[in-house]
Amino acid sequence: MRLSLTLALSVTTVVAAGCASVAAAPGSTSDALRYSCAGGKGFTAAWNQPGDRVKVTAGGVTKSLPGARSASGARYSAGDFEIWGKGDTATLSGFPGGPYSNCRAG
Repeated sequence: MRLSLTLALSVTTVVAAGCASVAAAPGSTSDALRYSCAGGKGFTAAWNQPGDRVKVTAGGVTKSLPGARSASGARYSAGDFEIWGKGDTATLSGFPGGPYSNCRAG
């Protein structure tokens, strides 16, 4: 009985760990998408860059951010700079003028 419980917990841990992954980025090309956010803020993000990166321009600053693990959606970060995207929505932090929340591409 104890062996069965240990095995069940081990399998559950492995499955749960597999749920956190690097997700596919929004957009189907490497062209920049323009995002409009709450409070009239906005930024551009060019997803699908070589090396699993996204190029973000916001508040007069451009950064190329590497992919990071995420439980849901696509997440890219470097230091204080971070973007989360899922579908046509995104949230951006660390850039001047931010945070950029409730952002939608289009």
